[in-house]
Amino acid sequence: MISLGFLDSLFKKKVEGKTAEEWYALGVRETDPEKKIEYFDKVLKLKPDFAGVWNLKGLEFVVLKRYEEAIASFNKALEIRPSYPEARYNKEDAETELRKIRASKAKAEEKEETTVERTEV
Repeated sequence: MISLGFLDSLFKKKVEGKTAEEWYALGVRETDPEKKIEYFDKVLKLKPDFAGVWNLKGLEFVVLKRYEEAIASFNKALEIRPSYPEARYNKEDAETELRKIRASKAKAEEKEETTVERTEV
């Protein structure tokens, strides 16, 4: 008779003593965005092709206003599952926010340059 213990370990890989499912559950219940990202990273160590977790991780980066990292996470989700409407929408939303921030910074820099020019005249 073949021992199935090796199959259990094969299908129930663990990181720091927890399975991907356990880390996922912790991540979903967690309220701190940084901790959620940490838990989702542990899920992704075990299941790197889990598009849904890449999307959730991206959403936490949005909460933290870390839009470039969010976009990278949404891109990974879309790479795994190209027809993933939530990830596509979330990516577009993050890109819009990033454009707004960049436009605002450019406007502020332009205003600052104009002020400096006026004081030099």
